[in-house]
Amino acid sequence: MSSEVRQVWWSRPLGNVLWLFITFVCFTLRKRVRGNVERLRETQSIVALWHNNIFVPCYFYRYVIRGKVGMSMLTSASKDGTMLSTVANNYGMRTVRGSGHRRGVVGFIDMLRELKGGMSMCITPDGPKGPRYHCHPGVIKLASMSGLPITPLRFHYGACLRMRTWDRFHVPLPFSRVELEICEQISVPKGLTDEELDSYCAELEKSLGGD
Repeated sequence: MSSEVRQVWWSRPLGNVLWLFITFVCFTLRKRVRGNVERLRETQSIVALWHNNIFVPCYFYRYVIRGKVGMSMLTSASKDGTMLSTVANNYGMRTVRGSGHRRGVVGFIDMLRELKGGMSMCITPDGPKGPRYHCHPGVIKLASMSGLPITPLRFHYGACLRMRTWDRFHVPLPFSRVELEICEQISVPKGLTDEELDSYCAELEKSLGGD
C-alpha cells in the first residue's frame, strides 16, 4: 500500500477558491442546530458524517458550533484530498491524509496520535469512494482503540443540488435552510469480535440515516 500523498500545483489554489465559495454559500444559509451542541463543542469525540455532507461541516465547526476542542479531519491522499485539506485548514482545522485505498495504515496511526493529543476527529465512514451510506469498519476500530465515543452528525437541507457523483454530493442552494442534527453518541468497547464490529457499523449506519 502506497504511503504517497498526491497533489499537483493547482490543488491548493483551487482549494482556496473552493473555500471562498463554501464560505459565501454557508454565510447565506438559514442555519439551525438540534441536539447536544455543548457536548460537541466542549468534549472530545470522533465525529462521523456521510461523505455527501462535507460541504458545510467545516464552516459549522468554525462559525456555528465554535468548538472549544480542536478538530482534525481525515481526508484522502489524492489530489481531491489536498483541496479538501486546504479548505479545512482555512477554517482552523487540522487534517490527516489517508484512506483504505492509499496510505491507510499510516493515516490510522496519525488519527490515533491526533486523538491522544486531545483533538477530536472528523471522519466520513463511507468515504472516499463508497459505497454510499456504507460504514467501513475503520471508524469503529478507531473508537474502540481510542476509548472515545462516536458523535454522528446528520444534515437536513431545505433545498440542495445533488451532484452526479458516487455519493450524490449535496450542495445547498444559497439562502436556503440547513439543519445540523447532533445524534446520540455511540460508545464502542475494546476488543471487538468481527460480529460486534459489523453490529456497530450497522448501528452507525442507522444513526446517520440516508436519503
